[in-house]
Amino acid sequence: MPKSFYFCKTLERLTLSDKILVDVPCQVSLPSLRELDLFCVVYKDEDSHVKLLSSCPVLKHLKVTRNRRVEDNVRTFRVEVPSLLRLDYKAGMMFREDSDMSDPFLVTDTPNLLSLHIFDTVGYSLSVWYMPHLVTVVTDELFPSEKFMRPLSSVKYLALSPFDTMVPWCDAVNNYSRLVECMIHLSEYDLLESLLVLLSKCSKLKVFLVDSDIPRWNHDPALWNQPSSIPRCLSSHLEIFEWDGYVGREDEKKIIRYILENSKYLKTAGISPNSTFSGEEKQKMEELESMHRTPTSVLLSSARMSFRY
Repeated sequence: MPKSFYFCKTLERLTLSDKILVDVPCQVSLPSLRELDLFCVVYKDEDSHVKLLSSCPVLKHLKVTRNRRVEDNVRTFRVEVPSLLRLDYKAGMMFREDSDMSDPFLVTDTPNLLSLHIFDTVGYSLSVWYMPHLVTVVTDELFPSEKFMRPLSSVKYLALSPFDTMVPWCDAVNNYSRLVECMIHLSEYDLLESLLVLLSKCSKLKVFLVDSDIPRWNHDPALWNQPSSIPRCLSSHLEIFEWDGYVGREDEKKIIRYILENSKYLKTAGISPNSTFSGEEKQKMEELESMHRTPTSVLLSSARMSFRY
């Protein structure tokens, strides 16, 4: 990139992609830049992206995509932008011979951030500073640390795709006191048991969406023990409950039955079968309609759930 480019006063949106070398000069100023998309670029050194971001005093939306097959010369990606409102970060497994798995992979200092979307960060840790205004968090295949989890207690909208455990999401935060909508993608049997534990931490939850991708075959049913007390959100707040990818397993049926029977303010429940269901099996799903004891719209649909975030 020409050096003069880094002093453009009128530039508001910038996309750099596909191995463009980000070689930021010592002096740089992009005073009008509000949206920045760094898609699989290569940085001259560890500090190049830091200098670039520090030159954008009004930056609102940052999107970063890193290529797992290409060395981009950055071990720890630092985002220190006080003005930032939304961060989208997708990394994948970054293979490096000198990689230290204990090093933070993403470090953020964004006190005004409202929306955080993190994808494909399997195997690496994240370090975040206080984010008191955070509203929306969407994650995919993330191993969250306790330090990462602390700022999430104030979020209102949460979408999770746990890699193999939901324990950190249940243990690190005592109460998601502002959470009103939660979507969870399930891919492992062991995640079923944690669903109600998570619900017990969400006292004001109104919308609960489950997108299940658990296979029907070659696994024994997971053990599920009914909780000793009903989660508060079920007895006082939950209005919409949807389960997509229903396969008819006994433990799965018990959890759905428990949620339907104990949701006193439920207005709409949607149960969608797995794509492998036969016509006869779909007819058997009508038994789910009798699970709820109060007038509720129960939708037995073969359509996929839309992602709400």
